[in-house]
Amino acid sequence: MKKYLFVVIILIIHAHLFAQSGINENHFTEIKRPYKTISPYIASLLKLEGKQLKKEVKRFWNTAKQNRLPLIEIDSLDKDYTFITFVYQESRKNKNVSIDIFGIYDDTSMGNRKLRRLKNTNLYYRSYKVPNDICFSYIFKIKDIRTGKTKYSLDKFNSNRIPLGEAHSYSYSVIDLRENETALKNLNRKSEKPLYSRIDTMQYTDKVVHEKRNIYVYLPPKYDATRKKAYPVIYLFDASIYLNRVEVPNILDNLISEGKIEPMIAVMFGTYRKTRHVILPLNFKFKDEFINDFLPIIRKNYNVSHIANDNIIGGMSYGGLAASFIALYHPDVLGKVLSQSGSLWRGLKHTDKQGNWLRHDWLIEKYQTMDKKDLRLFFDWGLQENWVVGSNRRMMNVLRQKAYKYKFLEFNGWHDWSNSRKTFSQGLLFLLE
Repeated sequence: MKKYLFVVIILIIHAHLFAQSGINENHFTEIKRPYKTISPYIASLLKLEGKQLKKEVKRFWNTAKQNRLPLIEIDSLDKDYTFITFVYQESRKNKNVSIDIFGIYDDTSMGNRKLRRLKNTNLYYRSYKVPNDICFSYIFKIKDIRTGKTKYSLDKFNSNRIPLGEAHSYSYSVIDLRENETALKNLNRKSEKPLYSRIDTMQYTDKVVHEKRNIYVYLPPKYDATRKKAYPVIYLFDASIYLNRVEVPNILDNLISEGKIEPMIAVMFGTYRKTRHVILPLNFKFKDEFINDFLPIIRKNYNVSHIANDNIIGGMSYGGLAASFIALYHPDVLGKVLSQSGSLWRGLKHTDKQGNWLRHDWLIEKYQTMDKKDLRLFFDWGLQENWVVGSNRRMMNVLRQKAYKYKFLEFNGWHDWSNSRKTFSQGLLFLLE
């Protein structure tokens, strides 16, 4: 009995000391999956026939532009979910139409994403119930049954796209059910007044795969190469994403002009698709080259700070993994990390001998077993990202146990940029506090 009481007392004391340490539990968001359904409006159309159906479909298309699509319908009996219906206008009967959602990968919650033709009309549709705070990017995939040829098309009835503004070959349409939730939502929109920042382009040939890479250097308005106080800097992998999707130059222009951050430099490192999977995931040779060869070139040519606390390293997916990896081994050079949907599940090896993907959480174990580093870290990820959400949550628990300075944001979406462009500024503001 005395032994039992002794154990209880020790546990109570331990719990009290843990509570007094200031380490709080991480609070993660409940994951709600989308699912297939029929929307109320589509259900009403399915009851119509002949002229009455054609009349209603014609009315629908006449009002589509001002009503904006996809079709959103509130469920008064379910506050957590919303009906969303993708629609596509096509009169020819030899077409297969489907939705291509960027970054959905192995998620089967949305089914095969093929649109159905509404009886003998030109309206193709597909309905889902989705969490009412979801955001993601998509395009239509149209396959000609006779020729087998496939083309992709933006949603012509949806003006919200990534990047913002006019359509490009790399544009996607965006559905955002929480577009009004934050005052930071328009920070990636180009300022109407000229701010006179500029982007320099230089080339660098890496020593790992010997490929020429474009390096884009954002210089803030009134950049002074001789200024006594050197500029803070953020190094970002995947230049094409941060230039054309997240639109970092616009975000920095707006934050600087509004006085929310001091003028800073952004260095965006080109990581091309065919070799990206080699240099970014836990590559010690590239890590050493980045620190010993690449950074000195930037520091020689631009007035960037050498103080670790003024140096941020970041990226998305493999880029977020690489940033977290390099900073862990070089906190005296890079004192802050911005990881967006980081692939923290990755091991030193990607697949086994049979080609099956390996899940190892190698870097998470390193953060757990190595001595705590002087780092400040920001992470974000999507609740629909499967492997990514699980590994990032494990990392947050390690950071909490090790008493790191960190912050994380969970958003409802998949592995794409439509959310990253919104969370980037929030991460940057936290790191610059």
